[in-house]
Amino acid sequence: MSGINRRNFVKGASAAAAAGLAGCIGGGGSDDGLRWIGPAWSARDEQAAKYSEMTGNEIDVTTATIPTVQQRLLGGENSSIDAYSVETSGAGALADVTIPTPTDELDNWDETQVSDAFTNPGERLSYLGAQTDTINDLLWADDEQTELQFPPHAYNFDAVGYNPKFVDEASRWSALFDEQYEGQSVIGETAAITIPQALMHMVDTDMVDGDIGDLNNPTQEQLDAAIDFLIEQKEAGQFRTTWEAYGESVTQMAGEEAVIGDLWQPAAMDVRREGTPCTYATMEGGIQGYRYWFGGIAPVDPGARERDNLGAVRSLLNDVHYGAWYPGFVQGWGYSVPHYENEELVRDGSDDSGEGMGPEYYDWAYRGESTYDAVDEPALFDPQEYDWSDEEGDPNSDGSTRDSGPIEERFDNIGFFQIWPDEADYMQDRWGDFLAA
Repeated sequence: MSGINRRNFVKGASAAAAAGLAGCIGGGGSDDGLRWIGPAWSARDEQAAKYSEMTGNEIDVTTATIPTVQQRLLGGENSSIDAYSVETSGAGALADVTIPTPTDELDNWDETQVSDAFTNPGERLSYLGAQTDTINDLLWADDEQTELQFPPHAYNFDAVGYNPKFVDEASRWSALFDEQYEGQSVIGETAAITIPQALMHMVDTDMVDGDIGDLNNPTQEQLDAAIDFLIEQKEAGQFRTTWEAYGESVTQMAGEEAVIGDLWQPAAMDVRREGTPCTYATMEGGIQGYRYWFGGIAPVDPGARERDNLGAVRSLLNDVHYGAWYPGFVQGWGYSVPHYENEELVRDGSDDSGEGMGPEYYDWAYRGESTYDAVDEPALFDPQEYDWSDEEGDPNSDGSTRDSGPIEERFDNIGFFQIWPDEADYMQDRWGDFLAA
């Protein structure tokens, strides 16, 4: 995906609308517009076009993998790029090229309207123990929490995806290693993702010592145990294949060569769009809970400041991503937003970015309510194709509910917060043994 450039120009925005936002973003700016780099899931065409529509400014988006984002920003291009997006496993390495964002510069970051999983993770997610320290370290630049180090704009609770034609139910990572799915399970080739999933299974089943507080920062001994276990599973034929690229997981599941896997939720949606049923698991919580991560948009140091685009980056974050339009847009891929508690805006309101989600879509996405219309095959339901009502209505007992349930239950059932661990070099060295097996 790296190296694909897309330039979006303002389309249909009036001069008055652009002028109205000029004060919000501080005016000025680089002559060649705003430069943003990030993965495709984070920086889509529609988000860039919305920014141009609202501000009248050009935005040049480079789609790149997280390692490529890191390489470019740490390799000297941090003077020519204004904003970056990654997710939490890639954010820590970029702290030295990040300009913190004061919350008082973000009108839509209201701590009374943002989930306390972001404003106070130590309390809201206290069951994660020491893992909450790593959440705070990535979120905040100061102890007083006046400046966001890595401002979140999307997040998810990754789980097991399975074909209900062949799998009755799955609610733990252990299902990936269940002998009844030998040769029909698929797992990813990303060490920082696959190893913790194995560790959740192994700690919960007493195969290795550990507790939930240290799952996301394993020791060398824990890494050795997990990788040796995965090698044994691979050599025994448990996995139909391993997937490196997102599309590979979709192909395996859509073709029913695999019936269960560690899918991203957008992949599960794409499997459905290929006509193959796919259920995204409701994880049971505890040691074997969701794999939680968030993505963010942060200004680049010194690029955003030297190019006079610091205000423009904050507008991209505040006006587009913390506005009314983005929550409904990004939910189509299964992702949620930090300010969902602002129901007056996100559910029922509108702003310069557009309309909120409306009652049916919001209640389905965040409250766990059923759709107003009956759905014959829930495992084929596509939120991007459903005709969501803008009027209040009654949930249908035969309607579709969102996979994994209400958002507060998802927050209650996290097992692992995704980061780049302290023993990353050792992890990567040992991971080569698994790939070669």
